[in-house]
Amino acid sequence: MFNDHKTELGRIQDALRTSEAEFRTLVETMPQIVWVTRPDGWHVDFNQSWLDYTGLTLEESLGFGWNPPFHPDDRAMAAERWLQATSSGTPYEIEYRLRRWDGVYHWMLGRAVPMRDADGNIVKWFGTCTDIDDLKRIQERLDEAQRIGKIGNWEYNLINGETSCSEVVYRLLGKDSRHDPPPTLHEIAMLFDAESAVRLKKMIDVGTASGQTQTFDLRTKEENGKHCDIQIVAVPRQDASGEVVSLFGTMQDISERKRAELSLQARAQQHQLAAALGRFALSAATVDEVYKEAASSIAKGLKVPFSAVMLLDEPQIPLFLKAGIGWQADWIGRQVVDLEKQTQTYPALASYEPFIIHNFSEDVRFTPSELLTSHPVVSGIDVLVGSIEKPVGVLGAYASSPRTFSTDDIAFLQGLANILSAAVERQRSNQQLRYMALHDPLTGLPNRLLLTDRLNVALAYAQRHNQQVALLFLDLDRFKHVNDVFGHGLGDQLLQEVARRLSSCVRAEDTVSRQGGDEFIVALTGINEEQDAAITAEKLLNVIASPFILEDTEIILGISIGVACFPRHGEDTRTLMRNADAAMYVAKERGRNGYQFYAPEMNMRALDRLTLESDLHRAVERNELFLMYQPQLALNTGGVIGLEALIRWHHPTRGLILPDQFIPMAEECGLIVSVGKWVLETACRQHADWVAQGVTTGSMAVDISAHQFRQADFCEQVSDVLLRTGLEPHLLELEVTEGVVMHGIELVLHKLNTLRELGVTLAIDDFGTGYSSLNYLKQFPLHRLKIDQSFTHGLLGDQESGAIAKAIIQMGLSLGLDVLAEGIETQEQEKHLQTLGCNAGQGFLYAKPLSNEDCEQYLRVTTYA
Repeated sequence: MFNDHKTELGRIQDALRTSEAEFRTLVETMPQIVWVTRPDGWHVDFNQSWLDYTGLTLEESLGFGWNPPFHPDDRAMAAERWLQATSSGTPYEIEYRLRRWDGVYHWMLGRAVPMRDADGNIVKWFGTCTDIDDLKRIQERLDEAQRIGKIGNWEYNLINGETSCSEVVYRLLGKDSRHDPPPTLHEIAMLFDAESAVRLKKMIDVGTASGQTQTFDLRTKEENGKHCDIQIVAVPRQDASGEVVSLFGTMQDISERKRAELSLQARAQQHQLAAALGRFALSAATVDEVYKEAASSIAKGLKVPFSAVMLLDEPQIPLFLKAGIGWQADWIGRQVVDLEKQTQTYPALASYEPFIIHNFSEDVRFTPSELLTSHPVVSGIDVLVGSIEKPVGVLGAYASSPRTFSTDDIAFLQGLANILSAAVERQRSNQQLRYMALHDPLTGLPNRLLLTDRLNVALAYAQRHNQQVALLFLDLDRFKHVNDVFGHGLGDQLLQEVARRLSSCVRAEDTVSRQGGDEFIVALTGINEEQDAAITAEKLLNVIASPFILEDTEIILGISIGVACFPRHGEDTRTLMRNADAAMYVAKERGRNGYQFYAPEMNMRALDRLTLESDLHRAVERNELFLMYQPQLALNTGGVIGLEALIRWHHPTRGLILPDQFIPMAEECGLIVSVGKWVLETACRQHADWVAQGVTTGSMAVDISAHQFRQADFCEQVSDVLLRTGLEPHLLELEVTEGVVMHGIELVLHKLNTLRELGVTLAIDDFGTGYSSLNYLKQFPLHRLKIDQSFTHGLLGDQESGAIAKAIIQMGLSLGLDVLAEGIETQEQEKHLQTLGCNAGQGFLYAKPLSNEDCEQYLRVTTYA
C-alpha cells in the first residue's frame, strides 16, 4: 500500500515537473515580459524577455533589482499603485516607462494578478509587461490633436458605472491621467454649473432610453469671473439584445467658438443699433430724443449697466449729462464736472483715442467725477464726440466690475459718437437756420416774422386779460446820409449800436425788432394805458439823441416814431402795423425826431402816399416830369455864370409836385437812377439848344444822386449823353453831395478824374450838411463848393450858421475853389456873403426857378458875367 502511495506521489511530481517545464517553455517563448514576485515586492523570477529587454542578468534582477530600469518620474507612481493593489488584493494595472538595454525608455503596460493558497492568502503575484510604446506614440499624437482641438473622448459604462476618458477630459477636470484614476460621473457633473449639470443627467437618461445620439452645450462653473463652454456628444452603444450598455462620445472645449459666435452676434447687434440710431437721428422730432436713444443703444450694445451722453452746449460751458442709463434720476440734466477740471476728469475731450479705465480705484491718470463716484462704477470707456478743435461732448459706457473693451466695442461707441456729433451739428445748424429765419442777421433782433408771431400771442393775451399793447414804428432820420458819408461798414456798426440802445429802454417781455434798412419796431405788451407808450417813446428819443462815437467819429441821429395801440387803433397785428407805419410818416412830415399817435385820417395820408408812389412809376413814361432852371450869378458883377436844372412833376390830378415830395420816394422805390438819367439828358439837350440859338447861359448844373453816381458805368453814361446832345463838356457841371464823394474814396477819385478828363466841371452840393475831410477834398478835381441854403438863411441871425458859412468860404478859397451860396433872398445876405469872400450865389433875390421859355427870355436880357 505504501508502495502504491509512493508510486502515485511520484506520478504527481512528474506531472508537476512536466507542467512546470511546459509553463516555463510557454513563458520563455512569450514576447511580453513575465515576472513573479512575493507580496512584499521581492521578485523571484523573470522570463528571458526581461533579461533581453533590460540587459540585466537574472541575479541582478531578483529581489528589488527590477527597480532601476523604471523611469525616475514613474517610480513613485508605480510604487503607490502597487501598494494600493497589494493592500486591496485587486488586480494591478499601470502604464509606465521602462529603460531598454540601449538606454531608451519605452512605454509599458504592466499588469499583475494575485495567486492565493487554499486559505485565500496571497502567496505570489504573476505579472506581465507589454511594450505599448507605438500605441502610446499614436495616443500622444491623438491627445495632441485633441488638445489642439480641445476635444477629448470618454466612455461611461452603464452596467458598472465606470468611466474612461482621454487626456483632454482629464485636463478639463483639472486632473492628471498619469496619476489620477478615471473620473467618476459625479466628478464630471461637478465640473458644470447647476443648470448644465441637470442637462447632463437628462442627456444620459434620454440617450439611454432612446438609443439616439445626444448633443448638448454645457457651461462650467465660474472661477475668477471666467467659465468654459463645453460641447458633449453622447453615442449609445448596445449589446446583442439591443439594450444600451454604455455611452461613448466626445467632450470639446468650444469656449473660443462660443466667444467668436457671441462676438459676431454682439457685432451684428452693434451694427444694427448704430444703423437704427442713424435712422432715428434723421427722423426724431427733437435732439433730446436722439440723446436718449443713444444712451439706450450704448447700454444694449456694450452690455453695461451705465451709459452716459454728456455734451457741451457751448465751447466754454461745462459738460452736462443729457441722457443716460442706470444713473439716479436727478443726475439727468445736471452739470457733471467743473469747467476748469473738465479734461482732467474726462481726458477723452482732448484726445481722439478712447479713454479706457479697467479699474477706477487703481487708475491714477484721471480724477473720477462725482457722477461716477456716487454710483457702483468700476470700469468704463469714454470717447470724444466731435473733434478736439470743436468738441461736442463725451459718450461713456461703464461696468460694475473690471471689464475689458474690444476693438469692436470701441468702434461701436465711436460710431455712435459720430452719429451723435452729426445729429448735434444738424440740430445746431437747424437752430441757427431757425434763428436766422426769425432774427435780423446784423443786429440779432427779432425780424418781422418773429415780431408778428409774438404780437399775435400778446394780442390774444391782452384781449383775455383786458390789457393794452402798443406798437411803435421807428425810422432813423438822416441814416442814409451817414451811409453815404462813412460807408456801409460804419453804417452797420451804427445800426448795431442803435439796436443795443433801443433794447436797453424796454422790459424783458417787450420786443425790439428790426424791419430792415433803418426801420425798427418796438412792441410793448401788457401795458395799462397809452401813456405808457408815450413814456417809452420819450425814452427812445432821448437814448438815440445822445451822440454815437464810432471809429473816433461823432454821429448825431434822430428818430421819428409812430405809435398805434391795441385795441383803440386796431385789434389785429396787420392793422396795428399799418396804422403805426402811417403815424410814423406823419411824425417825419412834422419835423422828424418826434413821435405821433395814430389818428384815422393818417390812413388816408398813407394811402395817398402809396398812390403817389404808383403814379411816379408812370410819370416818366407819360412825360409828366419837367425841368425848371434857376440862374446862378457872380456876386461882384451880378452877371449870370450858369443855371441849375431843377426837376418838377406835373401830376395830372394833383398839379405841381415839388422834388422834396417825390425824390425821397424815388430813392426808396428804386426809380432815382432812371429819373436821374432823364434829368441829365433833358438838361444837356436844352442847354445845347440854347447854345445853338446863340443864347449865352454859362454852365448847366445838374444834381447827381448817390445811387446814380455809384452806377459802374456812370462816366460812360455822361459821355454818351454829351455825344447824343452835342453839348460841350465844359458847359456841364455835375453836383454831388459830400456823402457821395466820402464813401469809397479810391473809386470816387477815379470817377471824378475820369469826368474831369472829359472836360466836365464838378461841384460839391449842400456843403456843410454832411461829413468831409479836408485831406480828401484836396485830392478831388473840384471846381466849386455850394453852401447849403440852411446856412444862408441863418447867416445873420444864427451865430453858428454864420461861423459855418465863413469856414466853408475860407476852406473853398484856400483850395482854389469857387464858392456859391444857395438860397440868397435878401441884399443883406448877399452883402454879408461878399464880405466873407463868397463869389457866387443863387436864390429868389435874383430869380425863382424858371420854365424853358421864361429862362430863355431871362437869359436874353441879362448880362453874362
